[in-house]
Amino acid sequence: MSAHELNPWYTKIGWMKNPFVLDIRPALMVGYKDEVDRLFRNINESQKYMLITGPTGSGKTTVLKYISQKYSPVYLPKPPRHHDEFVKIFRSTILKPTILERIFKRDRTTVYNLAEEVNSKYMGMPVLILVDEAHETDVSVLEWLRSITDQIDGATLVLAGLPVFKETHLSKLETLKQRITLEIELGALNKDETIELIRKRIESAGGHNLDPFTYDTINEIYKRSGGFPREVIKMCNHLVHQAIERNSQIIDQSYFRDKEEIDAVIDAGEMMSSLTDKQAEIVDILSKSGGGITPSKLVESMDISDYKSKVHALRAVNNILKRLEAGSFVSRKKRGRSYKYDVSVKLKSVLINA
Repeated sequence: MSAHELNPWYTKIGWMKNPFVLDIRPALMVGYKDEVDRLFRNINESQKYMLITGPTGSGKTTVLKYISQKYSPVYLPKPPRHHDEFVKIFRSTILKPTILERIFKRDRTTVYNLAEEVNSKYMGMPVLILVDEAHETDVSVLEWLRSITDQIDGATLVLAGLPVFKETHLSKLETLKQRITLEIELGALNKDETIELIRKRIESAGGHNLDPFTYDTINEIYKRSGGFPREVIKMCNHLVHQAIERNSQIIDQSYFRDKEEIDAVIDAGEMMSSLTDKQAEIVDILSKSGGGITPSKLVESMDISDYKSKVHALRAVNNILKRLEAGSFVSRKKRGRSYKYDVSVKLKSVLINA
């Protein structure tokens, strides 16, 4: 049974289905044109190592899937838990044996001669490896992947992960860090791109332009989602379900009267997952401060045993606060000669509703 048979509402507005199901649809990707063009250029040049970072929901997986449509890569939705798994991964993809090889050839491939096997088969032809959720890998596994990639002629490795990857992994792997020739950081969509994302989704389901959303509603979606693709889609999906319950064919600003319900659509866990342990600790302290605190007061509330002195801790905290402010996690207001920091309005509402 199709979606419009389950909900006559879809038929009324001319949709074949709900276009805001949270799925990955590279063909409907919006924004990041310059970033994708740079990735394609570097891949075509057989550059060895590239890195894509961005917060949860910024579109990293969609970009990797978009790349996959243009090439025939080894795509790993998640990195393996142990380096020995690379043999199984390669044997099921680019080193997949023929029927005759399965019958007559004994498989002697190991992680130590894996690159040699690839080189023997591909003779320097391009080999593209895409690894998503790179921040979840073990550092030792990542080092093995770096070593294997180094030894494969014509290999290109593209890693995608949360911003913390640079701090938790690359800081421990200078050999990999120094090899990365292109780093792409995905952020939020701008307003026009957000509108285009919603329009393309609607038209993919047979709808027309932005109907049934009013322009004011689109503005509110952009404002509340911050322009992050996943949050835009989740919020649109929530509003569609509300329209079905109301049996209304217009989604206007009246849907935002219950602010808590709408803001709860944004998942606090997803937002917080993009933070390092130290950043998360600072956000937690600020959220309980009741109006914000100065960096020096913040240091007094933290465990600073990792730092040489209180001065070093204060310097580090100031740097962390700057990064959190740039990522719209915290805000600051001047109080006398110093600044007080607090969690941002958006994050505060999410934490309250979580």
